[in-house]
Amino acid sequence: MSKSGTFGARTTPWFGAALLCLLVATQAAAASKAPAGTPRTAPPYVDRCECGPLDVVFAIDDTGSMGGSLAAFQAGFGNLLSQIQVSSNGDYRLGLVTFKDDVTVVHDLAAGNDAAVSTSISTLFANGGWGAPEASDEALNTVINNLGTRAGQTGNFFGFWRTGARRVVVLITDNLPGGFNDNYTGPALANTVAASAGANGIRIHAVYVPTAGTPDPTAVSIMQNYATATNGLFRQTLPNGSDAALAVQDFLSDCRQPSDVFIRDTDAPMDNGFEPSVGSIYMSPDIKVCNNVNGCVTSTNPVYGSPNNYVFVTLRNYGPLRPTGPIGGTLMLYYLSAGGNAQWGSGSWNLIKAEQGIFLDAGETRDIRIQWPNVPLPGHYCLLARWVSAGDPMSYPELIGSNTVTNTQANNNIAWRNVDVIRILTGGTGSTTYDVRPPIGRLMTLHLKPAKDVFAGAIVLDLSDKLYAAWKAAGAKADGLEGIEGTRLYFGPGGGALGLRTQEKLDERIHLTFKSDGKAGEFPLHVFETDEEGTELGGVRYDVKVIKPETEPLRVDLAARRIRDGSVVELTWPHAVHHKAYRIYRTDKVGSGAMEAIGEVAAGADASETTALRFHDAGAKEGRFHYAVESISEGGSVLSDFVAVDPSSN
Repeated sequence: MSKSGTFGARTTPWFGAALLCLLVATQAAAASKAPAGTPRTAPPYVDRCECGPLDVVFAIDDTGSMGGSLAAFQAGFGNLLSQIQVSSNGDYRLGLVTFKDDVTVVHDLAAGNDAAVSTSISTLFANGGWGAPEASDEALNTVINNLGTRAGQTGNFFGFWRTGARRVVVLITDNLPGGFNDNYTGPALANTVAASAGANGIRIHAVYVPTAGTPDPTAVSIMQNYATATNGLFRQTLPNGSDAALAVQDFLSDCRQPSDVFIRDTDAPMDNGFEPSVGSIYMSPDIKVCNNVNGCVTSTNPVYGSPNNYVFVTLRNYGPLRPTGPIGGTLMLYYLSAGGNAQWGSGSWNLIKAEQGIFLDAGETRDIRIQWPNVPLPGHYCLLARWVSAGDPMSYPELIGSNTVTNTQANNNIAWRNVDVIRILTGGTGSTTYDVRPPIGRLMTLHLKPAKDVFAGAIVLDLSDKLYAAWKAAGAKADGLEGIEGTRLYFGPGGGALGLRTQEKLDERIHLTFKSDGKAGEFPLHVFETDEEGTELGGVRYDVKVIKPETEPLRVDLAARRIRDGSVVELTWPHAVHHKAYRIYRTDKVGSGAMEAIGEVAAGADASETTALRFHDAGAKEGRFHYAVESISEGGSVLSDFVAVDPSSN
């Protein structure tokens, strides 16, 4: 069937200067379109940046599924062209090739064809394309090897690549390469073309649009190889392709010069990139966990067993330390079991991903999405984001063994988020963990401090034997303590504090239990540590939410994938404590109203909000279905969005 809806793109590194240089013009254009009464702010100062001569060819998948991203690319092409003009100092040539199961040379690589290329791009229409693979490999073959008209190709590509120019192909597609026979048999031609491009100094900037919602790992691997083999860049857009223009824009930001990118430590208005930060710095509003690829309004917990964990980090390229300019760098994202006093370089921080090749325009704010599909265990986690760039170095050295709090407070390139959500039914209990790493030979105080309203109930700490001994060594005193039972300490709703002292290196886990007295509400609690001088060593904010069983159910974020050699479809989704059961539906045609209930999963007493629930459909071996899950609580029921397990066919 015909592909329906999305397109995505990004462009070329060193173009970046252009991107930067264009910012003033772009903002001026935006301002001229602003409604009356809208305040206009002066654009930031932009240094002139030049990348030299540019040869740029766009290879675009215009099949039916690329509609959304094609529209986004078309809307942003005017800005893109202006960036190319400025960055090349007027010395540039353009080309345009489109492909479905065949290849069309719309414009050969040539100078002076701006208007023609712009018109052709504006009139592209996403339609057709039958069968899943497309001729992206043959489109690249045409462009890289200057091929003339042949079977499967309309038009000649005879424009030579200039020796003194930066040479770039921007490839935009959502599918596997299938040659001219609409049949994916492997990446042989794609790899050959990539190697040829690399040998000839032609960079391939590959933009992948996961129109099916779930990225195809084989397609991602091939697209990444295009970029790696040619010193280009790989970008993946949102499934609807709405960020396609930004994807292209990234490739235009490779003219590197000093700049100042920062990630906020707090949501205070004064957090504008100046350091050192003050107060608690472990609640960065610029780091957010979502259980779906498109983002969320409120951060939630990563869920063990689900591929649908995405961390969004906001980068802001308008910090106060250096002049604003285009900048390239890498975003490093780490995790650690929830707790405080984490040492840098101690091995405790674990890398989730290094997102390389990020290019930011002057004054730009960008949300970077990083998937975390392999959360190691159920539980709660701290996240650390670090922007690493030669043009924007750390202003304070990160020494091995230094405290992460100090590094975060002193460097605006680093942000820390330790915020976890704990939902409890009225009258019930909820549990979490907190890892304690006391300094050796010095008193450390662990605090339990309500952020606003005191918790409606009791707070219980279960200490390990070693932590109990450390508490005894510090005098076995605790503010707010209401009872002791073995190594279990009971605190009232107002929290409290206890001292710990040890002569050995410890990394011990405390189990916290919240016992509700029946009152519903939100009771955020800060659990954090201070040293002998009262300096904060880090901590976690637990957003404890006590809800009634009759609360309306939540719409879950559903993930679907094939397992057991493709014979079984596995569905996973996060659990909410007030949900009693989940009913699973499937249909072969979304919107038809015909859907089949194929099973139900009861939410047992041991169900956890940090572990995915799952259902296996062994009856989907011969068919392609869309699935949805209905959440059921005493407050009613609600159906999730439908998801498909297989990539969209054309």
